[in-house]
Amino acid sequence: MYNQIVKPQTLVLDSAPCNDGSGTFPKLPVSWEEYGSAKTKDGHDKPIVAILPFFLGSAHAAGHKAVKDNKRVGIGYWDALIGPGEVINTDTHRVISFEPVINDSFHPGAINPATKRPYGGTFPNFSLADVSQIQRLALKQLGVAHVDVLMGASMGSLQAWHFMAHDTSFVSRMVLIVPGGLQLSQKTRTLARQWVETLEHDPDWHGGDYSALPKDKQPKKALLQVLTDFWYRVQFPVDHSLLYDLDDMGWADIAVAHHALDANDARSIDTVLAALDDKQPKVKAYKQTVKTLCERTDHNVLLWQLRSVLTYMPTVALMKSDVFTRRTLKADDMVDIGYEASGVSDILMIATKADDLLDIESVDDVIGMAAFLGARISVLRLPPTFTHAAGLNTASPDSILVVKKRIGEFLKPPAKL
Repeated sequence: MYNQIVKPQTLVLDSAPCNDGSGTFPKLPVSWEEYGSAKTKDGHDKPIVAILPFFLGSAHAAGHKAVKDNKRVGIGYWDALIGPGEVINTDTHRVISFEPVINDSFHPGAINPATKRPYGGTFPNFSLADVSQIQRLALKQLGVAHVDVLMGASMGSLQAWHFMAHDTSFVSRMVLIVPGGLQLSQKTRTLARQWVETLEHDPDWHGGDYSALPKDKQPKKALLQVLTDFWYRVQFPVDHSLLYDLDDMGWADIAVAHHALDANDARSIDTVLAALDDKQPKVKAYKQTVKTLCERTDHNVLLWQLRSVLTYMPTVALMKSDVFTRRTLKADDMVDIGYEASGVSDILMIATKADDLLDIESVDDVIGMAAFLGARISVLRLPPTFTHAAGLNTASPDSILVVKKRIGEFLKPPAKL
Protein backbone atom coordinates (compact mmCIF):
# COMPACT_ATOMS: atom_id res chain seq x y z
CA MET A 1 0.00 0.00 0.00
CA TYR A 2 1.24 3.46 -0.92
CA ASN A 3 -0.26 5.59 1.83
CA GLN A 4 0.24 9.00 0.27
CA ILE A 5 -1.83 11.51 -1.68
CA VAL A 6 -0.58 11.40 -5.27
CA LYS A 7 -1.13 14.13 -7.85
CA PRO A 8 -0.68 13.62 -11.59
CA GLN A 9 2.21 15.39 -13.31
CA THR A 10 2.57 16.46 -16.93
CA LEU A 11 5.53 17.00 -19.24
CA VAL A 12 5.48 18.20 -22.85
CA LEU A 13 7.29 16.54 -25.74
CA ASP A 14 8.37 19.09 -28.33
CA SER A 15 7.71 16.59 -31.11
CA ALA A 16 6.00 13.20 -30.92
CA PRO A 17 5.18 10.58 -33.57
CA CYS A 18 1.61 10.18 -34.77
CA ASN A 19 -0.31 8.53 -37.62
CA ASP A 20 1.83 5.41 -37.22
CA GLY A 21 5.10 7.28 -37.59
CA SER A 22 4.12 9.16 -40.75
CA GLY A 23 3.60 12.45 -38.91
CA THR A 24 4.62 14.39 -35.83
CA PHE A 25 2.57 16.22 -33.22
CA PRO A 26 4.09 19.35 -31.64
CA LYS A 27 3.91 20.04 -27.93
CA LEU A 28 2.28 16.77 -26.94
CA PRO A 29 1.41 16.54 -23.22
CA VAL A 30 2.24 13.30 -21.38
CA SER A 31 0.81 12.74 -17.91
CA TRP A 32 2.14 10.36 -15.29
CA GLU A 33 2.22 9.63 -11.57
CA GLU A 34 5.29 8.74 -9.55
CA TYR A 35 5.64 6.64 -6.39
CA GLY A 36 8.78 6.61 -4.30
CA SER A 37 11.84 8.83 -4.59
CA ALA A 38 14.17 8.84 -7.58
CA LYS A 39 17.29 8.38 -5.41
CA THR A 40 18.39 5.96 -2.72
CA LYS A 41 19.35 7.32 0.70
CA ASP A 42 23.00 7.37 -0.36
CA GLY A 43 22.21 9.35 -3.53
CA HIS A 44 22.22 6.65 -6.20
CA ASP A 45 19.58 6.43 -8.93
CA LYS A 46 16.96 3.80 -8.18
CA PRO A 47 16.07 1.24 -10.87
CA ILE A 48 12.82 2.00 -12.68
CA VAL A 49 9.46 0.25 -12.71
CA ALA A 50 7.33 1.69 -15.54
CA ILE A 51 3.59 0.94 -15.60
CA LEU A 52 1.66 1.29 -18.86
CA PRO A 53 -2.10 2.02 -18.76
CA PHE A 54 -4.95 -0.29 -19.64
CA PHE A 55 -7.82 0.61 -22.00
CA LEU A 56 -9.81 3.60 -20.67
CA GLY A 57 -7.55 3.45 -17.62
CA SER A 58 -5.47 6.11 -15.94
CA ALA A 59 -2.06 6.77 -14.46
CA HIS A 60 -3.46 6.37 -10.95
CA ALA A 61 -1.96 2.99 -10.02
CA ALA A 62 -1.20 3.65 -6.34
CA GLY A 63 -1.79 6.00 -3.45
CA HIS A 64 -4.99 7.98 -3.11
CA LYS A 65 -6.38 11.27 -4.39
CA ALA A 66 -7.64 12.70 -1.08
CA VAL A 67 -8.60 11.91 2.51
CA LYS A 68 -12.22 12.38 3.56
CA ASP A 69 -13.59 11.56 7.01
CA ASN A 70 -10.25 9.90 7.82
CA LYS A 71 -10.65 7.57 4.85
CA ARG A 72 -8.52 7.32 1.72
CA VAL A 73 -10.47 8.38 -1.37
CA GLY A 74 -9.65 7.44 -4.94
CA ILE A 75 -7.29 4.53 -4.27
CA GLY A 76 -5.02 3.48 -7.15
CA TYR A 77 -5.91 0.34 -9.06
CA TRP A 78 -2.71 -1.51 -8.09
CA ASP A 79 -2.32 0.06 -4.64
CA ALA A 80 -2.14 -3.38 -3.02
CA LEU A 81 1.02 -4.14 -5.02
CA ILE A 82 2.89 -0.84 -4.70
CA GLY A 83 4.52 0.75 -1.67
CA PRO A 84 7.33 0.47 0.88
CA GLY A 85 8.18 -3.21 1.31
CA GLU A 86 5.49 -4.33 -1.17
CA VAL A 87 6.16 -6.52 -4.19
CA ILE A 88 6.67 -3.35 -6.22
CA ASN A 89 8.91 -1.84 -3.59
CA THR A 90 9.14 1.95 -3.53
CA ASP A 91 12.02 1.68 -1.06
CA THR A 92 14.19 0.11 -3.75
CA HIS A 93 12.58 1.30 -7.02
CA ARG A 94 11.32 4.49 -8.60
CA VAL A 95 7.84 3.73 -9.96
CA ILE A 96 6.43 5.73 -12.89
CA SER A 97 2.87 5.11 -14.09
CA PHE A 98 1.60 6.60 -17.37
CA GLU A 99 -1.76 8.03 -18.38
CA PRO A 100 -3.06 6.86 -21.78
CA VAL A 101 -1.85 9.17 -24.56
CA ILE A 102 -5.49 9.74 -25.57
CA ASN A 103 -7.28 10.77 -22.40
CA ASP A 104 -9.82 13.17 -20.94
CA SER A 105 -7.47 16.14 -21.41
CA PHE A 106 -5.83 15.28 -24.73
CA HIS A 107 -8.26 14.16 -27.43
CA PRO A 108 -10.05 15.60 -30.50
CA GLY A 109 -11.83 18.12 -28.30
CA ALA A 110 -8.49 19.79 -27.50
CA ILE A 111 -7.93 23.23 -29.04
CA ASN A 112 -5.82 23.43 -32.19
CA PRO A 113 -3.54 26.48 -31.71
CA ALA A 114 -3.57 27.14 -35.45
CA THR A 115 -7.36 27.45 -35.73
CA LYS A 116 -8.31 28.29 -32.12
CA ARG A 117 -10.99 25.60 -32.49
CA PRO A 118 -11.18 21.95 -31.39
CA TYR A 119 -9.26 19.53 -33.63
CA GLY A 120 -12.32 17.34 -34.12
CA GLY A 121 -11.91 14.95 -37.04
CA THR A 122 -8.51 16.41 -37.97
CA PHE A 123 -6.97 15.08 -34.76
CA PRO A 124 -4.30 12.50 -35.63
CA ASN A 125 -4.42 8.83 -34.80
CA PHE A 126 -1.78 7.36 -32.51
CA SER A 127 -0.78 3.78 -33.24
CA LEU A 128 0.53 1.60 -30.44
CA ALA A 129 3.94 1.93 -32.10
CA ASP A 130 3.59 5.71 -31.74
CA VAL A 131 2.47 5.33 -28.12
CA SER A 132 5.47 3.18 -27.20
CA GLN A 133 7.82 5.74 -28.75
CA ILE A 134 6.07 8.54 -26.85
CA GLN A 135 6.39 6.68 -23.54
CA ARG A 136 10.09 6.05 -24.16
CA LEU A 137 10.69 9.71 -25.07
CA ALA A 138 8.85 10.76 -21.90
CA LEU A 139 10.99 8.45 -19.76
CA LYS A 140 14.17 9.82 -21.30
CA GLN A 141 12.96 13.36 -20.59
CA LEU A 142 12.52 12.24 -16.97
CA GLY A 143 16.15 11.13 -16.93
CA VAL A 144 15.46 7.41 -17.36
CA ALA A 145 17.96 5.56 -19.55
CA HIS A 146 16.78 2.03 -18.75
CA VAL A 147 13.72 0.28 -17.30
CA ASP A 148 14.25 -2.59 -14.88
CA VAL A 149 10.61 -3.76 -14.88
CA LEU A 150 7.97 -2.87 -17.48
CA MET A 151 4.42 -3.65 -16.37
CA GLY A 152 1.02 -3.47 -18.00
CA ALA A 153 -2.44 -5.01 -17.82
CA SER A 154 -4.67 -5.62 -20.84
CA MET A 155 -3.91 -2.86 -23.38
CA GLY A 156 -0.93 -1.99 -21.17
CA SER A 157 0.51 -5.38 -22.15
CA LEU A 158 0.06 -4.55 -25.84
CA GLN A 159 1.94 -1.30 -25.32
CA ALA A 160 4.64 -3.23 -23.45
CA TRP A 161 5.21 -5.62 -26.37
CA HIS A 162 5.57 -2.64 -28.73
CA PHE A 163 7.82 -0.89 -26.23
CA MET A 164 10.09 -3.92 -25.97
CA ALA A 165 10.05 -4.65 -29.72
CA HIS A 166 11.17 -1.17 -30.69
CA ASP A 167 14.15 -1.19 -28.32
CA THR A 168 14.85 -4.57 -26.80
CA SER A 169 17.80 -3.28 -24.77
CA PHE A 170 15.74 -0.62 -22.95
CA VAL A 171 13.91 -3.13 -20.71
CA SER A 172 15.20 -5.98 -18.53
CA ARG A 173 12.00 -7.63 -17.28
CA MET A 174 8.28 -7.50 -18.06
CA VAL A 175 5.20 -8.35 -16.00
CA LEU A 176 2.09 -8.61 -18.18
CA ILE A 177 -1.32 -9.16 -16.57
CA VAL A 178 -4.42 -10.42 -18.46
CA PRO A 179 -2.22 -9.90 -21.52
CA GLY A 180 -2.31 -10.28 -25.26
CA GLY A 181 0.33 -12.12 -27.21
CA LEU A 182 2.38 -10.79 -30.10
CA GLN A 183 -0.70 -10.87 -32.33
CA LEU A 184 -4.33 -10.02 -31.65
CA SER A 185 -6.67 -12.98 -31.94
CA GLN A 186 -9.32 -12.85 -34.63
CA LYS A 187 -11.97 -12.40 -31.95
CA THR A 188 -10.28 -9.40 -30.31
CA ARG A 189 -9.62 -7.71 -33.63
CA THR A 190 -13.19 -8.35 -34.82
CA LEU A 191 -14.68 -6.90 -31.65
CA ALA A 192 -12.48 -3.80 -31.83
CA ARG A 193 -13.34 -3.30 -35.51
CA GLN A 194 -17.07 -3.64 -34.76
CA TRP A 195 -16.88 -1.14 -31.92
CA VAL A 196 -15.01 1.35 -34.12
CA GLU A 197 -17.64 1.00 -36.85
CA THR A 198 -20.48 1.44 -34.34
CA LEU A 199 -18.96 4.65 -32.99
CA GLU A 200 -18.18 6.04 -36.45
CA HIS A 201 -21.74 5.40 -37.67
CA ASP A 202 -23.43 7.25 -34.80
CA PRO A 203 -25.46 10.00 -36.56
CA ASP A 204 -24.56 12.48 -33.80
CA TRP A 205 -20.82 11.94 -34.15
CA HIS A 206 -20.34 14.32 -37.12
CA GLY A 207 -16.93 12.90 -37.96
CA GLY A 208 -15.61 13.82 -34.53
CA ASP A 209 -16.70 17.48 -34.64
CA TYR A 210 -19.31 17.50 -31.91
CA SER A 211 -17.57 19.28 -29.04
CA ALA A 212 -19.52 22.51 -29.62
CA LEU A 213 -22.86 20.72 -29.33
CA PRO A 214 -24.90 20.88 -26.12
CA LYS A 215 -24.31 17.90 -23.84
CA ASP A 216 -27.74 16.42 -24.62
CA LYS A 217 -26.94 16.51 -28.35
CA GLN A 218 -23.58 14.79 -28.11
CA PRO A 219 -23.41 11.11 -29.20
CA LYS A 220 -24.67 8.73 -26.52
CA LYS A 221 -26.39 5.75 -28.16
CA ALA A 222 -23.31 4.20 -29.77
CA LEU A 223 -21.21 4.96 -26.68
CA LEU A 224 -23.64 3.00 -24.50
CA GLN A 225 -23.81 0.15 -27.01
CA VAL A 226 -20.03 -0.27 -27.18
CA LEU A 227 -19.36 0.11 -23.46
CA THR A 228 -22.15 -2.33 -22.62
CA ASP A 229 -20.60 -5.03 -24.80
CA PHE A 230 -17.03 -4.18 -23.82
CA TRP A 231 -17.56 -4.27 -20.07
CA TYR A 232 -19.68 -7.43 -20.18
CA ARG A 233 -16.74 -9.22 -21.76
CA VAL A 234 -14.38 -7.69 -19.19
CA GLN A 235 -16.39 -8.65 -16.12
CA PHE A 236 -17.96 -12.00 -17.05
CA PRO A 237 -16.18 -15.26 -17.98
CA VAL A 238 -15.72 -16.21 -21.61
CA ASP A 239 -18.83 -17.74 -23.15
CA HIS A 240 -18.19 -19.47 -26.47
CA SER A 241 -21.87 -19.39 -27.37
CA LEU A 242 -21.94 -15.59 -27.19
CA LEU A 243 -21.50 -14.45 -30.78
CA TYR A 244 -18.86 -11.83 -31.37
CA ASP A 245 -18.87 -11.45 -35.14
CA LEU A 246 -21.96 -9.58 -36.30
CA ASP A 247 -21.46 -11.15 -39.74
CA ASP A 248 -22.32 -14.47 -38.11
CA MET A 249 -25.76 -13.32 -36.99
CA GLY A 250 -27.49 -14.16 -40.25
CA TRP A 251 -25.95 -17.63 -40.36
CA ALA A 252 -26.95 -18.20 -36.74
CA ASP A 253 -30.56 -17.28 -37.53
CA ILE A 254 -30.60 -19.74 -40.44
CA ALA A 255 -29.09 -22.49 -38.27
CA VAL A 256 -31.71 -21.94 -35.57
CA ALA A 257 -34.51 -21.95 -38.15
CA HIS A 258 -33.33 -25.30 -39.47
CA HIS A 259 -32.84 -26.72 -35.95
CA ALA A 260 -29.12 -27.13 -36.50
CA LEU A 261 -28.44 -24.81 -33.57
CA ASP A 262 -30.41 -24.24 -30.40
CA ALA A 263 -31.68 -20.68 -29.99
CA ASN A 264 -29.99 -20.48 -26.56
CA ASP A 265 -26.63 -21.17 -28.21
CA ALA A 266 -26.92 -18.36 -30.77
CA ARG A 267 -26.85 -15.26 -28.66
CA SER A 268 -25.96 -11.65 -29.24
CA ILE A 269 -25.04 -9.27 -26.43
CA ASP A 270 -28.61 -7.89 -26.56
CA THR A 271 -30.18 -11.26 -25.80
CA VAL A 272 -27.65 -11.86 -23.04
CA LEU A 273 -28.40 -8.54 -21.35
CA ALA A 274 -32.15 -9.13 -21.59
CA ALA A 275 -31.72 -12.35 -19.62
CA LEU A 276 -29.62 -10.89 -16.79
CA ASP A 277 -31.04 -11.05 -13.28
CA ASP A 278 -30.82 -7.54 -11.80
CA LYS A 279 -31.03 -8.97 -8.29
CA GLN A 280 -27.61 -10.60 -8.56
CA PRO A 281 -24.82 -8.50 -6.99
CA LYS A 282 -22.52 -9.11 -9.96
CA VAL A 283 -25.16 -7.91 -12.41
CA LYS A 284 -25.81 -4.81 -10.31
CA ALA A 285 -22.09 -4.06 -10.21
CA TYR A 286 -21.85 -4.56 -13.97
CA LYS A 287 -24.70 -2.16 -14.75
CA GLN A 288 -23.39 0.44 -12.32
CA THR A 289 -19.92 0.26 -13.91
CA VAL A 290 -21.40 0.70 -17.40
CA LYS A 291 -23.41 3.69 -16.17
CA THR A 292 -20.29 5.25 -14.64
CA LEU A 293 -18.22 4.59 -17.76
CA CYS A 294 -20.86 6.20 -19.97
CA GLU A 295 -21.00 9.28 -17.76
CA ARG A 296 -17.25 9.87 -17.73
CA THR A 297 -16.16 8.61 -21.18
CA ASP A 298 -15.91 10.90 -24.17
CA HIS A 299 -17.04 9.32 -27.45
CA ASN A 300 -13.83 10.33 -29.23
CA VAL A 301 -11.55 9.13 -26.42
CA LEU A 302 -13.17 5.69 -26.72
CA LEU A 303 -12.94 5.72 -30.52
CA TRP A 304 -9.36 6.94 -30.79
CA GLN A 305 -8.17 4.38 -28.21
CA LEU A 306 -9.93 1.60 -30.13
CA ARG A 307 -8.27 2.75 -33.33
CA SER A 308 -4.95 2.41 -31.54
CA VAL A 309 -5.75 -1.19 -30.58
CA LEU A 310 -6.34 -2.06 -34.24
CA THR A 311 -2.78 -0.94 -35.10
CA TYR A 312 -1.24 -3.64 -32.89
CA MET A 313 1.70 -5.23 -34.77
CA PRO A 314 4.81 -5.46 -32.54
CA THR A 315 6.23 -8.30 -34.63
CA VAL A 316 7.03 -5.82 -37.43
CA ALA A 317 9.45 -3.94 -35.18
CA LEU A 318 10.62 -7.07 -33.40
CA MET A 319 11.73 -8.76 -36.61
CA LYS A 320 13.90 -5.74 -37.39
CA SER A 321 15.53 -5.77 -33.97
CA ASP A 322 19.16 -6.65 -33.33
CA VAL A 323 18.13 -9.46 -30.99
CA PHE A 324 15.92 -11.09 -33.63
CA THR A 325 18.55 -10.72 -36.34
CA ARG A 326 21.32 -12.16 -34.18
CA ARG A 327 19.18 -15.02 -32.96
CA THR A 328 18.15 -15.86 -36.53
CA LEU A 329 21.77 -15.87 -37.67
CA LYS A 330 22.75 -17.91 -34.66
CA ALA A 331 20.08 -20.45 -35.53
CA ASP A 332 21.65 -20.72 -38.97
CA ASP A 333 25.11 -21.23 -37.44
CA MET A 334 26.38 -18.14 -39.22
CA VAL A 335 27.75 -16.32 -36.20
CA ASP A 336 29.67 -17.13 -33.06
CA ILE A 337 27.24 -18.90 -30.74
CA GLY A 338 28.89 -17.14 -27.83
CA TYR A 339 27.50 -13.78 -28.97
CA GLU A 340 24.35 -12.71 -27.20
CA ALA A 341 22.54 -9.47 -28.00
CA SER A 342 21.22 -7.74 -24.92
CA GLY A 343 17.47 -7.72 -24.43
CA VAL A 344 14.58 -8.60 -22.15
CA SER A 345 15.70 -11.48 -19.96
CA ASP A 346 12.57 -12.40 -17.99
CA ILE A 347 8.85 -12.20 -18.75
CA LEU A 348 5.99 -13.09 -16.42
CA MET A 349 2.52 -13.38 -17.94
CA ILE A 350 -0.52 -13.69 -15.68
CA ALA A 351 -3.48 -14.91 -17.74
CA THR A 352 -6.87 -16.51 -17.26
CA LYS A 353 -8.80 -19.02 -19.34
CA ALA A 354 -11.96 -17.10 -18.47
CA ASP A 355 -10.75 -14.02 -20.38
CA ASP A 356 -13.38 -13.03 -22.97
CA LEU A 357 -11.34 -10.12 -24.32
CA LEU A 358 -7.74 -11.27 -24.79
CA ASP A 359 -7.64 -14.96 -25.64
CA ILE A 360 -5.29 -17.13 -23.59
CA GLU A 361 -4.27 -18.96 -26.78
CA SER A 362 -2.47 -15.80 -27.91
CA VAL A 363 -0.50 -15.96 -24.64
CA ASP A 364 0.50 -19.56 -25.33
CA ASP A 365 1.57 -18.62 -28.86
CA VAL A 366 4.13 -16.10 -27.60
CA ILE A 367 6.09 -18.55 -25.45
CA GLY A 368 8.08 -19.97 -28.36
CA MET A 369 9.04 -16.55 -29.72
CA ALA A 370 10.15 -15.35 -26.29
CA ALA A 371 12.34 -18.41 -25.87
CA PHE A 372 13.78 -17.87 -29.35
CA LEU A 373 14.75 -14.33 -28.34
CA GLY A 374 16.53 -15.67 -25.27
CA ALA A 375 13.98 -14.57 -22.70
CA ARG A 376 12.97 -16.77 -19.80
CA ILE A 377 9.19 -16.76 -19.79
CA SER A 378 6.73 -18.04 -17.21
CA VAL A 379 2.95 -18.05 -17.25
CA LEU A 380 0.67 -18.01 -14.22
CA ARG A 381 -2.68 -19.41 -15.32
CA LEU A 382 -5.44 -18.11 -13.08
CA PRO A 383 -8.47 -20.31 -12.31
CA PRO A 384 -11.69 -19.85 -14.35
CA THR A 385 -13.24 -17.72 -11.61
CA PHE A 386 -10.83 -14.96 -12.65
CA THR A 387 -12.12 -12.77 -15.48
CA HIS A 388 -10.29 -10.08 -17.42
CA ALA A 389 -11.37 -7.52 -14.81
CA ALA A 390 -9.46 -9.36 -12.07
CA GLY A 391 -6.18 -8.21 -13.55
CA LEU A 392 -7.19 -4.58 -13.85
CA ASN A 393 -7.76 -4.09 -10.14
CA THR A 394 -5.72 -6.24 -7.79
CA ALA A 395 -7.53 -4.79 -4.78
CA SER A 396 -10.29 -7.34 -5.43
CA PRO A 397 -10.10 -9.99 -2.71
CA ASP A 398 -10.24 -12.95 -5.12
CA SER A 399 -7.18 -11.86 -7.07
CA ILE A 400 -4.80 -10.02 -4.77
CA LEU A 401 -3.26 -12.94 -2.87
CA VAL A 402 -2.38 -15.18 -5.78
CA VAL A 403 -1.25 -12.34 -8.07
CA LYS A 404 0.77 -10.61 -5.35
CA LYS A 405 2.54 -13.84 -4.37
CA ARG A 406 3.56 -14.69 -7.94
CA ILE A 407 4.78 -11.19 -8.80
CA GLY A 408 6.72 -11.09 -5.55
CA GLU A 409 8.48 -14.35 -6.42
CA PHE A 410 9.27 -13.09 -9.92
CA LEU A 411 10.70 -9.75 -8.76
CA LYS A 412 12.56 -11.10 -5.76
CA PRO A 413 16.25 -10.20 -6.07
CA PRO A 414 18.66 -13.14 -6.38
CA ALA A 415 20.20 -14.41 -3.18
CA LYS A 416 23.63 -13.02 -2.36
CA LEU A 417 26.50 -15.48 -2.57
